[in-house]
Amino acid sequence: MTPLPDSERLNKLIETLSSSDSDVREAAAIELLETGEKAVESLIVALKHANWQVRYYVAWALGQIGDQRAVDPLIIALHDDNPTVQDWVTSALGEIGDPRAVEPLIEALKHNAEKVRHNAATALGYIKDARAVEPLLAALADNDALVRSSAALSLGQIGDQRAVDPLIKLLHDPDDWTRGKAAKALGALGANQAADALIAMLKEDGQWGRYNAAWALGQIGDPRAVDPLVKASETDDVFMKRRTTEALVKLGH
Repeated sequence: MTPLPDSERLNKLIETLSSSDSDVREAAAIELLETGEKAVESLIVALKHANWQVRYYVAWALGQIGDQRAVDPLIIALHDDNPTVQDWVTSALGEIGDPRAVEPLIEALKHNAEKVRHNAATALGYIKDARAVEPLLAALADNDALVRSSAALSLGQIGDQRAVDPLIKLLHDPDDWTRGKAAKALGALGANQAADALIAMLKEDGQWGRYNAAWALGQIGDPRAVDPLVKASETDDVFMKRRTTEALVKLGH
């Protein structure tokens, strides 16, 4: 049998993404991904496919391939009429990491779908552009905990010291996962002024707050954390014991 020309093979794979069989769809998506840059032009065209599942897989594949040619078409696709597609488009833009996406992703932080806002905040952390700092600070007050936590983590990745005081306030968030991400961001920022609040978190009931507070104290390196970390290591919680031990090693103990 004569092999199909590349463009025809790619178009057949793209059409297969609309299959009712999820295994078939995923196999086609993986094959498109393995085709790499040769598939990019066909995938860009498919961002306008009538079937939302095709657009969803196409956005994922373009993000994984990471080709800069996809940036502008993906920015346009942020306005897709399907929130699930928008969700994966925001992730794809973060994976590619091109600064052209910063302003559109900042706008996506105002989206009415929580998952789109969450992925936009995460994507901005991957890109690490200072233009995102103020919008991410505003996102720390989002009514969705996942958005607040992703905004916190991204602020730590960007590394701007303007985030320190707002992140210290976020250590009192009612959501344990969010407190943990705030602690991790403060550790990434090396925020010594957060040491007292992080030491207090070692006694929290919430596990994510405790775990990330221990990690952050190791990153910050304040010697006042040594005794509290030793005390916190006296636990049956294996993961907490590991985190406190790693922190103590960083502190020279």
